[in-house]
Amino acid sequence: MLNRQPKITLSLILCLVLAMVPGCGMLQHDRTPEEIFSLALSGMAGKETLTFEGQAGLRRENSGMFENQFKFEGKLEDHDRLTLQTRLPGAVTAAGSGMNLNAVKNNGQPSGFSASFERKKGQWTALTAQHEPLRGSLSRYNPIAQLEKIDSMKKTIQSEYGSGRQTQILRIELMPEDAKAWAASQLTDEMHSIRAEYMHKANQVKGTGKKELEQELRKVWQQGEDTMQQLIQKAEVNTVYHLTVDRKTSLPIRLSSESQVKYMDSNSRSNVEALVTDVNFKSYQ
Repeated sequence: MLNRQPKITLSLILCLVLAMVPGCGMLQHDRTPEEIFSLALSGMAGKETLTFEGQAGLRRENSGMFENQFKFEGKLEDHDRLTLQTRLPGAVTAAGSGMNLNAVKNNGQPSGFSASFERKKGQWTALTAQHEPLRGSLSRYNPIAQLEKIDSMKKTIQSEYGSGRQTQILRIELMPEDAKAWAASQLTDEMHSIRAEYMHKANQVKGTGKKELEQELRKVWQQGEDTMQQLIQKAEVNTVYHLTVDRKTSLPIRLSSESQVKYMDSNSRSNVEALVTDVNFKSYQ
């Protein structure tokens, strides 16, 4: 009977050695993009305080220039209380509605807006009065709420080429139907915020013209609402996020996005708009 001995080869030895080297072999578990995203989200959820700075702008088709650019910053305190503050120029347009809101002026100079939010049972609720300017618009720039929403949506997550030793970059693309539904929901919230603000101002007017003013404002708002709903109904929405994660802490460092909307206007002309945001997380505690 033959005595079979295992044949030890140089290639087998090399393979075993490589397997024992961290990050190089079969025994090292490489996290999937989905696992990296989940760890980043759970790591952020465990923090009591954090700060971030960001900027946003609207870019139209065939134009390299951004419109309605503004900067914002935020601070999370006590785990569930968030304050968002815009900075100059401080103007945002409710995309597709045709309505533009300008920043409140201080001594003749534009200043920023501030809004506070609180997380209750996983939902973010505005603490500021309903009629305050940009209450609805500011909520869409909450990066914590964005990541939480992304977690529940249909999406594809891929590791981005160019990630370094210290960071991992994830490309997150939302499924078009989910991206469109989310965009429609955000725009509807903004339109209702605009209505509340306009009606609050009309209520401050005294005299016989008050009722006529309220009726006119309702008419203008309804026209804007109808136009927005018609545009979004047949629009195509594509939203892509890029999330940079610290490999050591698994915490988000940067979150950028581009949400592109293709739609036909009232003159049957094709339009493409893209809302671009970029947020840098500064500190965690």
